[in-house]
Amino acid sequence: MRMRLLLLSFIVMLCFHFPFTVSQTQAFITRHYTLQEVLAECTNVIFGTVASVDQKRMTAKVTVEENLKGQSDFQEIKINLFTGQGNFPQKMIKKFKVGRPIIIFYEKEGQRIPSLGHIDSTWFQTFAQNRSDKSRVWWNFTHIEIYMHRTYKGSTPDFQRLVRDTLAGRIKPTNAKSAEVRSLAQASSGTVRVLVLSGNRYNVEFPTISALNPVGRHQLVYQRTKDRNLPTLDHADILWLGQGEICEDKYHLTKKRENKIKAFVKGGGVVIVSGQDSDDDRPCPTGWIPEPMKGVERMGRSDFQPTRAAGTLFSEPNEIQFGDVFLDDAWTKWSDKYTILATTNNKKEIAFATLEYGEGMYLITSLQNETSANVFINYQMIENLIYFVVEWLNDRS
Repeated sequence: MRMRLLLLSFIVMLCFHFPFTVSQTQAFITRHYTLQEVLAECTNVIFGTVASVDQKRMTAKVTVEENLKGQSDFQEIKINLFTGQGNFPQKMIKKFKVGRPIIIFYEKEGQRIPSLGHIDSTWFQTFAQNRSDKSRVWWNFTHIEIYMHRTYKGSTPDFQRLVRDTLAGRIKPTNAKSAEVRSLAQASSGTVRVLVLSGNRYNVEFPTISALNPVGRHQLVYQRTKDRNLPTLDHADILWLGQGEICEDKYHLTKKRENKIKAFVKGGGVVIVSGQDSDDDRPCPTGWIPEPMKGVERMGRSDFQPTRAAGTLFSEPNEIQFGDVFLDDAWTKWSDKYTILATTNNKKEIAFATLEYGEGMYLITSLQNETSANVFINYQMIENLIYFVVEWLNDRS
């Protein structure tokens, strides 16, 4: 187990080998691991209860109540949430309420204590430096672990029962399974089928998207493809056009591909557009959508102004506010047939918009999801996008 200090984009990220190997270029767990693998990698598993919370100082104290694996040296674990990246300290402090149960998985390796925690249905990561005086040890929060929901997604009390049964041998080990569904045609009736075009250059969106299940009352299945000809599109309900898949350094869609996307939407499908790449002398072409607009190059920004037409896009299931997203190249010179959900750059450009076409819909964004650091910031917005589209499909059915 190692701990590395990585510089990703504008965020300094901490990376470690707990519970699994993490790429040199990422600070997030991206492979799907089973609970048995997590338990095998850690030296200690403790169940605790939040004893106190200091909202001003962004700290919380946890009373250790039960050792499920190993014998912890700690009677109390003090967590410093202020040290986390982005807006996640503010989001994470809301999870800590006095009396709330918590699970902490950690490995004690010399002076280093990397850990994963679970509280209020949320995975998070901390690091601590081991000292002889345990009362002086603070566990420093780094980030919400956005991919671990594939290992377990649910309440912490239910997770405690699952951990107890697993360690007691009452649950048989399972193999790690990829979230990718190889054939959308095999999906059961009533399931929402999502085809994700991603990975030709940027490979970090799919693990986050495919971890979103269920969404509201609906089960989703996912398939990732790198083939821009989209051979399985006829079996999908939603097409996610990933970061740079429309254009990145050059335009990637042929006339045949453009027409296939438009026919998909006209027939009732939904297309969600992630980040595109425009240059000053090469705006992103828009032959894949039936109404005019123009891509415009912009440097990374986080400002957006919702409109009244946004509905629940920025409130369900996550509250998204000014500064909670990472945007880049935007859209301008749009037709009045677009419904503008949010603008950026003092209302001059589209940040989020929809366009209904035939029986389906486009959901246009200006997100930038090139790196794990970007997705780390945007993952709650990604969840809102999927939720928004699934609810739209449900209302149309």
